[in-house]
Amino acid sequence: MSNDFKTLIDFLDRFGPEVSGKALMAPHSDAAAKLQRFATGACSKEERTEVCEMLRLHPAWLRWLADRVKMARGGATGRVDS
Repeated sequence: MSNDFKTLIDFLDRFGPEVSGKALMAPHSDAAAKLQRFATGACSKEERTEVCEMLRLHPAWLRWLADRVKMARGGATGRVDS
């Protein structure tokens, strides 16, 4: 697993309820596409840097991103049976 993902997942596991906010704010379509590529590990180094900056500016998107990472990994919100 990428160290970027492990850091995000560890953070959200420790502070999930506190950082989730009052409502899930979905990013706009261009940002959502970049975040989705990030969640699946398909970003270039430049895109990862851009995503980190987007998340710094829009911390409410962290929960949205975490859900996409979980789905990509077959987690509780998007289990994929083989």
